[in-house]
Amino acid sequence: MINMGKDGLKIRPLEGGDINDLFEWRNYPEVREKSFNTSILSWDEHERWFKAKREDPNTTIYIAYSEGQKTGSIRFEDKGEAIKVSVMLNPDFLGKGLGSEVIKLGTERFLKEKKPDKPIHAEIKKNNIASFKAFQKAGYRKSHVVYIWEKNDGNQHSR
Repeated sequence: MINMGKDGLKIRPLEGGDINDLFEWRNYPEVREKSFNTSILSWDEHERWFKAKREDPNTTIYIAYSEGQKTGSIRFEDKGEAIKVSVMLNPDFLGKGLGSEVIKLGTERFLKEKKPDKPIHAEIKKNNIASFKAFQKAGYRKSHVVYIWEKNDGNQHSR
């Protein structure tokens, strides 16, 4: 089964050979800046994460590609009361308007394959305007805002 979007964009399940691409994308400065965890991940950390996610029955990851090039990934994780979704684009495709297509195609495939009976939530950092727009364009709607208080090294701040 192949889902196809604009510009020939397709979605397929994660494969073992995707480990290097996800590692490179995740550590790219612009991608890290928009992530909740902005630190650079070591290969060992990434390898453990990748293996754990592939074996986790509550996690589904798809890879988006077009004309033989991987354009991004979308991950769905069942967190009990809701399913958390996150998307990451190949840095070569940032700013090209493909994020909403990856989200739309990935969500459609996930819904068709898994038939979840709970809502899907996307948590987005407040400064990540591109992700807000991409999720809205893909059919997601804003539900609520979460405020966070953190204590970090004696300094108080919020995201």
